[in-house]
Amino acid sequence: MQRRAKLVTWILSFITFFLVITPLSLYFLSPIIAQKGLEHWLIEQKFTSVEFSMQPPAWDELIIDKLYLQKNTEEQQLSIRSENILVRFDPIDLYIHQKITLLQLPQSTVKIKYMTDNTAQAETTEAVDLSNILPTQWFKKVPAELIQVGELKLELDYPDTDSDWRFIGALLFDGQELYSRIKFLRNDKDLGWGDLRLDNNNYFSLRLLEENEPFITINGALSYNKQLELQSEQRFDIARLQRWQQALFPRPSKTTESVNQRPKLSGSINSQGVTAFPLKTFFTPDALLKSIRTQQQIQADIQLPTPTKTIGNVDLSLEGALNFSLSQLSFALNKNSHATITDIAHQSLRRPIKQVKVALQTNSKIDLNLANLIKNQLFLPQIDPLSLTINSSAIGLPDAQLSPAIFNLDLEKIDFTGSVFKGKLSTRALRIAANKIKMPRLDLTTRFTLASETLKHSFSISSTDVALNLTGNSTTLLNSLNSQFNWKLKPLSIKTLEQQLEHYIPLPAELRVLSGTLFHNGSGQFKRNKLSLRANNSIRQGAFNWDNTLIEGMEYDSTTTLSPSGKIIDKGGIKLERVTSGIEITKIQTRYKIERGTSRQDKGRHRLSLDAFQAELLDGKISVPTLQFDPLYPKFSTQVKIDQLDLGAVLKLEQQQGLSGEGKLSGYLPLSYINGELIIKEGELLSLAPGGKIIFQPTATVAAYAAANVGLNMAIGALSNFQYERLDIQLDYAADGTALLKTRLKGNNPDWNNGHPVDFTINIEENIPKLIKTLQFADKLTKTIEKRYR
Repeated sequence: MQRRAKLVTWILSFITFFLVITPLSLYFLSPIIAQKGLEHWLIEQKFTSVEFSMQPPAWDELIIDKLYLQKNTEEQQLSIRSENILVRFDPIDLYIHQKITLLQLPQSTVKIKYMTDNTAQAETTEAVDLSNILPTQWFKKVPAELIQVGELKLELDYPDTDSDWRFIGALLFDGQELYSRIKFLRNDKDLGWGDLRLDNNNYFSLRLLEENEPFITINGALSYNKQLELQSEQRFDIARLQRWQQALFPRPSKTTESVNQRPKLSGSINSQGVTAFPLKTFFTPDALLKSIRTQQQIQADIQLPTPTKTIGNVDLSLEGALNFSLSQLSFALNKNSHATITDIAHQSLRRPIKQVKVALQTNSKIDLNLANLIKNQLFLPQIDPLSLTINSSAIGLPDAQLSPAIFNLDLEKIDFTGSVFKGKLSTRALRIAANKIKMPRLDLTTRFTLASETLKHSFSISSTDVALNLTGNSTTLLNSLNSQFNWKLKPLSIKTLEQQLEHYIPLPAELRVLSGTLFHNGSGQFKRNKLSLRANNSIRQGAFNWDNTLIEGMEYDSTTTLSPSGKIIDKGGIKLERVTSGIEITKIQTRYKIERGTSRQDKGRHRLSLDAFQAELLDGKISVPTLQFDPLYPKFSTQVKIDQLDLGAVLKLEQQQGLSGEGKLSGYLPLSYINGELIIKEGELLSLAPGGKIIFQPTATVAAYAAANVGLNMAIGALSNFQYERLDIQLDYAADGTALLKTRLKGNNPDWNNGHPVDFTINIEENIPKLIKTLQFADKLTKTIEKRYR
């Protein structure tokens, strides 16, 4: 009995020791056991340095004072540092479900230092497996109901040739949702914050923030389809995104000036679509950019305030589809995309153009190589051929006004790499007003090529209102705006042109074009902000009526030049087969030169130089020596030379029935033109040897009147067959058109008074304008009668 009592006492003592002493012993020994066990496990994971210390655990709580780990390979060095880690748990739940209540890390730092320039190789060994990344997959596997990370630092230290990355943020996980806010830094440059939310339904939300305002918002859902896919909607704030992009991908220092000159953008981009990630990728931003694939429907509204000094604002409205794959970005634009440009104030304009709207007429595609952007290489887009309409408000030029117009622009080749652009620009029914005169509607077509900062284009201008067809080409150096150009007008009928132009330009009522063909071409250049031109004009077989003057057989050639100094010179030659204004003048020929002065003294003045003038008149010849005067304010004096004038033709002008004559006259007519008045003083015509004759056979009426007048009867008798050896005519012509002819005749009539010599003077006064009108009327009457009875 006593022995049994002793056995019971020992058993109770053992149970007491086992239940009390053993837990107490384990409690005091557990930090050592846990530390040694964890250190052994970490060494098996090839961590070369392990520093670990913890406090004695409580019943439901464990505190790790310090944790430092380091792992070295040939490619990289990994270090993890954390302090004051708190773990709370329900012992029974921990034992049964291996789950803790709380894991709290106030501060942790993870640093990865890459030891080689071959970051691609280092990344290969650190590929992240995304096959189990869906929240529904790993939320349930997290052995904690609540995880709190107060400050987590992730540092990626690359060699000098690559940019370093740092991520600083906090994390909260409650079993249903994961939320994290992280700051991004590249080369110590603050790139802003990011908010990430995940829930156990695979909902995904990401916001990138600048000054606590989102510039990128992505909302969507994650799923698997042979790869990780994100069905999402995105919104991008352009202004904030541009600042972030410039900080993320800085240009080399040599391009700092160009970076500062980048236009500042504003507006937004909205998209929706699918983004795919490979199941294994590298956890660096650069690597992620290379591995992401996305397809998005895009709608963008972008504003560029004052992109250049001459443009007020540019608004872009774009719709299309975006595809991103392997650092290649392509954007298919829909044809209803457009850009609106306002307040274009170029120095060549009289006033700014209020608005120009550029609308896409066909779908087009833009490709961007983002790999070059990441490598700080030239970032140039590739654009498919596209068709645009340009709708412009009125354009005010210094000397002309263009009405609102629609231009069609077809860009057939767009090569940013070689800086080559080819295309065609056309417009129809363009209205131009010059000096408030409305001009005919014009159709314009131009083909252009831009290569190596040289713009070449050929153009064609025609009109449905007038018979006009002008072609030409030009070459412009864009760096200096120096240009060379030429043009040519298709030969056209002047008569047809006159009939059509009278609807737009007030033509002189006295002018009527009967026939003729106009030829025109020219060339010019714009150099050092100075314009020079050269134009050639010709008229063949021209015939005109000016009031009652008929001009026939015109042959006209001229060259007009504009010098860089602004001096205008027009020179050429004129030939007229016949000019009929009561008196017929034929074979008119001269050369001329008109200059517009540019000096301070001569500015606004013109000078006309006429070479020796020649013509045939009344079967003789007339000539005028070289003249110089201002054609706007004509004033000159000259001497008209007359050779071999036929007396019979002169006498016909008097239209005196029965009066005729024979002989030749030569002489000079001193002529002055002042204040619009033509004056001839002491002009002289002399008969040429051997003289001639004058025959006057009076009508019965004149003979009856002479029978009663002895003096007149003697004169008629002497002139019935007067053989003169000398005929002198002195002519004075007054400003009112009155001509006084003092005629001296010396000779005899062999049939009168036994051929007695006669020497007498006859004074004749005639109003020349009236005489010419009489001759014109007689000429018109004759032609009318001929036409009536032909």
